[in-house]
Amino acid sequence: MTVQVSVTVWTILCFLALMLILDRLLFRPLLSFMDKRQGKVDAAREAKETALRQREEELRQREEDTAAAEKKAAQEAAAAVDAARTAGAAAAAETKSDSARRLEEQRAALEQESQAIQSSILPRMGELADAFAQRLQTWQDQEDAVQGDAASALNNASAGITGETL
Repeated sequence: MTVQVSVTVWTILCFLALMLILDRLLFRPLLSFMDKRQGKVDAAREAKETALRQREEELRQREEDTAAAEKKAAQEAAAAVDAARTAGAAAAAETKSDSARRLEEQRAALEQESQAIQSSILPRMGELADAFAQRLQTWQDQEDAVQGDAASALNNASAGITGETL
């Protein structure tokens, strides 16, 4: 096997020509296409990361807004509860004072009624005392009569028992 210089030179020249043609027609357009594609992929990744950061920022902002709204709602609820307690205490105090006032009015009316009854009874007090004394005397007389009848019945019964046993 011998090496022929002319064939080797032609082979190298053809190889270089083929490489030049392939570089111009295939490799450069293919590399350009791949670079553009890689640029689009990188841009899409960057857009994705940007959108993700924006979404995370929006989510954080929403959480802060929600926390602030919950805090505000809790403060408003506490204020409403305090206002209701204050209003309830005021209503209770008003009801208590109203009840005390009505109680005093009732006591005053009762005192006036008591005075009216006393003033109407005083003139008849002697008459009522006599009627009461008569009634007591009648009851006393009736009780004495019942005791006397019981004593005579007892004497009669004891006399009858002794008479029978003798």
